[in-house]
Amino acid sequence: MDGQVEITKKQFPRHKLFSRELPTLMYGFGDTSPPLSESVDVLEDILIDYINNVCIQAAKVSGRRSKVTVDDFKFVLRKDPKKLARVEELIAMNKEIETARSLF
Repeated sequence: MDGQVEITKKQFPRHKLFSRELPTLMYGFGDTSPPLSESVDVLEDILIDYINNVCIQAAKVSGRRSKVTVDDFKFVLRKDPKKLARVEELIAMNKEIETARSLF
């Protein structure tokens, strides 16, 4: 393996992880209320596959380190400015929340 860590995609059983949130999002983006369950299932499959692929890419970027860092995810998303900006916005909000909690 010449120093490389092999990262493989795992198949996860489907547990309807996003079955409550996706119909609301779909309606917000113009779908009917309630959307077809088949549409929700397809979108959930696409979403889980995307999240899994981004995590695998971030793990590959991390290399031999034992942990995947936020910077690894930022590196993976560097070519998508909207997603990268959202990640940075969420990091900034998280810092604000932590600061506010420490004050009280």
